[in-house]
Amino acid sequence: MKYNLVQAPFRSTLLNDSTFDNLFDNFLNLTHNSKSNYMTVPRANTIKTENGYSVEMAAPGFSRDEFELNIDSNTLTVSVNTEDTVEYEKNVTTREYKFQSFTRSWNLPEAANIDGIEARYEAGILYIDIPVEAERRNRKAITVQ
Repeated sequence: MKYNLVQAPFRSTLLNDSTFDNLFDNFLNLTHNSKSNYMTVPRANTIKTENGYSVEMAAPGFSRDEFELNIDSNTLTVSVNTEDTVEYEKNVTTREYKFQSFTRSWNLPEAANIDGIEARYEAGILYIDIPVEAERRNRKAITVQ
């Protein structure tokens, strides 16, 4: 996915002439209404902890109820299904951010305790704690009885 890193310079809130805004944006090759300019997948950090791993996903502006977390075939998937309403879209004159649906997945370690996974959402960060059981042994001597 390509990200457009060009940002519009500060504009006075008194500037309301949308024609001028559009010319200014076109001059800088900014297209605020293009979906391709928005980072639609939140960035995340994965941290090794004392008990396993923690994923910290920067996803401000959502509510706890919008997140859906699932585990299937040892893959953790986080998704949000949301879109702006048609009425809201119709009234936007300049767009610098947008809330969009996204899906993000991670392969879990084999020793992950999926029953112990917990998630919380605080100050725009989704925290997912993934406990890992003691490492599995690859070798073991078995006594014949």
